[in-house]
Amino acid sequence: MSAQTRPFVRPIPAIDLTRPEFPDSAEVGALIGDARVIALGEGAHSISEFTAYGDALLRHLVQEHGVTAFVLESGFAEGLLIDEWIHGGPGELDDIARTGITYGFGESAQLKRQLAWLREWNAGGGDVRFYGMDLPGSSTSPGPAVQACLARIPARGSDDELRRVSDLGGRTEAAVAYASMTAEERDHLIAALRDLVLRVREAGDEVARRCADSIDAFLGELAWDGESGPYPREQYMARTVGWIAAREARILLYAHNGHVRRTPLDGRDMMGALLDREFGDDLRVIGMTFGTGPVVTFTPRSPRPFDCDVALGERGTVAGSIEETLEGQLDALGADTAFVDLALAPSGFFGGCEGMFSSGALEKVGDFPASFDALVHLRRVTAVPGAFARLRDELDAPERTATR
Repeated sequence: MSAQTRPFVRPIPAIDLTRPEFPDSAEVGALIGDARVIALGEGAHSISEFTAYGDALLRHLVQEHGVTAFVLESGFAEGLLIDEWIHGGPGELDDIARTGITYGFGESAQLKRQLAWLREWNAGGGDVRFYGMDLPGSSTSPGPAVQACLARIPARGSDDELRRVSDLGGRTEAAVAYASMTAEERDHLIAALRDLVLRVREAGDEVARRCADSIDAFLGELAWDGESGPYPREQYMARTVGWIAAREARILLYAHNGHVRRTPLDGRDMMGALLDREFGDDLRVIGMTFGTGPVVTFTPRSPRPFDCDVALGERGTVAGSIEETLEGQLDALGADTAFVDLALAPSGFFGGCEGMFSSGALEKVGDFPASFDALVHLRRVTAVPGAFARLRDELDAPERTATR
């Protein structure tokens, strides 16, 4: 079927991983209009092409559309270091990205190139801020948020002990350390964290309070027992984006499709649904999907945290997925990448589309135009070099079996 009969599907050039220029900037500009919050979602983490699109879109929105902040699915407390660095702070880029970006995303060459551009832009007279919006310690350790809080409030003699007990280590190490604690040790840690949250709220420092709220949400995730409603993490991320939007003219938010979608996932509102209620027409959501590319699978070895075998494979489309439908559009257009304006799509276009691919399975989406304003679909994508090896090494690291 031709592009003339499907005007909502536009073929666009593939992204150049070494020269990030958004390939259809006019289409994006028309789509976002005057919206103050632009959310770009990715169908999988650690995909080179997705990160490059995020970099390219950020540069375009900063230069042409007045975006003043980049918000990433990464720890809020850790992100304070990134913002300092892109405004001329000390440190080497590799170390800053590794420390200031959580979940290992800072190892990506594309993301590091993005941070270097932000530093250069600000040095030339610009003023773009960087914010994380997520829980501390890759969602497994409160330590980074504790450190950030204590640096901004009056000191107490017990602060060094709090720093010690709250620093649980890296992502997998922290999960193992917490699981290995006695009930008494856990109660002591939780009580100390709750006391810190109260101290911060009394002190009145806004940034410290946002860090303290991330600790509160971290504790909420630990205590979550399946009750209905948004997860504490999703609520925290949405509140953080709202806090950032109140301080900035326009923001670009970059996270997984599952977080930015406007509609519930398995009956539960995610961050995007909460933002939709707050911002309404001031929010635009663009998702990114792919037809063929890497998929990581996890096979549990035991009930212990992160004790699993991990394998890297390749997946194509699955029946009932939006990716299958979009691959057909690429075939018809003779293209490898397309920009899809979902608001212009006829209702019959989504017939048979039950969801989108995520984390090795079909993630249900009942109404695509209600979930996303547009999609960027790529026929084939590649993994960030070294990402899988780093993940495998992390899961197999000797300290995973250590106890505290």
